[in-house]
Amino acid sequence: MKSIKKRLLIGLISVIILSTVIGIAITYFALKEEMDELFDENMKQVAHAIAVHDITEKSAFINSGDDIQRALKGEEEFLIQVWHNDTINFSSKPAIEFPKQKVGGVVTILNNNEDWRYYALDAGDGWLVQVSQPILMRHTVIWEIYSEQLIPLLVQLPVLVIFIWLVVGFGFAPLSRISESIEKRTPEFLEKLPEEHIPLEVLTMVQAINGLLGRLSLALDTQRRFTADAAHELRTPLTALHLELDVLKRSDTEAERQQSLEKLYTAIDRSAHLVQQLLNMARLEPEQTSEKLEQVSLLSLAKKITVEMEQLAKRKNITLDIEGSMATTITGRPHALEVLIGNLISNAIHYTPEGGRVELKAHKTNDKTILYVSDNGRGIPEPERARIFDRFYRILDKNNSGVTGSGLGLSIVKSVADSHKAAILISDGLEGKGVTFQIIFQKTEA
Repeated sequence: MKSIKKRLLIGLISVIILSTVIGIAITYFALKEEMDELFDENMKQVAHAIAVHDITEKSAFINSGDDIQRALKGEEEFLIQVWHNDTINFSSKPAIEFPKQKVGGVVTILNNNEDWRYYALDAGDGWLVQVSQPILMRHTVIWEIYSEQLIPLLVQLPVLVIFIWLVVGFGFAPLSRISESIEKRTPEFLEKLPEEHIPLEVLTMVQAINGLLGRLSLALDTQRRFTADAAHELRTPLTALHLELDVLKRSDTEAERQQSLEKLYTAIDRSAHLVQQLLNMARLEPEQTSEKLEQVSLLSLAKKITVEMEQLAKRKNITLDIEGSMATTITGRPHALEVLIGNLISNAIHYTPEGGRVELKAHKTNDKTILYVSDNGRGIPEPERARIFDRFYRILDKNNSGVTGSGLGLSIVKSVADSHKAAILISDGLEGKGVTFQIIFQKTEA
């Protein structure tokens, strides 16, 4: 695993070292060029200083070696020669042999296997002033000057490296604190990370993590509540099954046994229905669903589910009617919408007395697509309508009709509607009886 901090440090230090090396090289060549120009100009000035005298004065000047030495004080690094025709009349360093050269600008030649730089000046009447210098000596002087500038650069390099190391470490300190805070989080402790004194570059990440922790906390709370509720609700039918088995065991007559068996089957059906509803609820949780959005025709889906519910309706002699426009296509999750419509129809049949009627409609108006499910059953009292979507909430059966449910059907309907950003309205049902559920889908596509 690569470390961003390590990569950043290596990158910055490499850039500084590279830039320092490049700076050192550029400084050296710039200084060399400047010093070469300066030495060349000094050679010219020395030559012209000697050549300005007339012949008489020049002879006296040349014959006085001490005067020449004093006149050239400070320029000992130059070899100064004065020639008359082809005879050398003066040399500042007689031990060094350097032949007479052609008059011209500053030129580099090879003398005794060594590079020299010279300048020859015609002083008239056969006189020639020649000033020369070994390039190696020139470079020695340049290096002495350059070394004085190089030392500060070499000293500041480790200082910069240490400074960058400290600055990068200080910059990454908030990430280390955040990492430590995240490590402290557990399923039992999902507090949000502190957002105070956090750099702006990291704040967005911290806020995203806090959002994730919030959703995770909500999901875990939902799961715990769901598990507790499911365990509580399953305990009742299982207890009923146990009691019915005891009754069946103690039955003395065939009629008693038959009655106990019927109750046992009813309890099993109720338990199976509850388990199926619990599974539907778990699968349709927004955090759990992976079903992709598709174009779904509400009318076609309603017709399909109505066919599946016909046998259940026939048992109670209930009429199932469906009508609507085919232009009721919305963007949704087919399975979830199938569960929504199935629960609404099942509830309507469940709570409608024998000989009743259940009606389905699907229509589109402007930018809304509305699904209606109406019945003429016992209805839902106004005070109860605010709570019917709560999990495991059941309306008290004041008429002792024996009709009971799991208390999950409408909760599932609400969950599916919310996931589709649909609104639910409740009103009176057919002929002023029963109840009508309107599921309103916004911004649907025809």
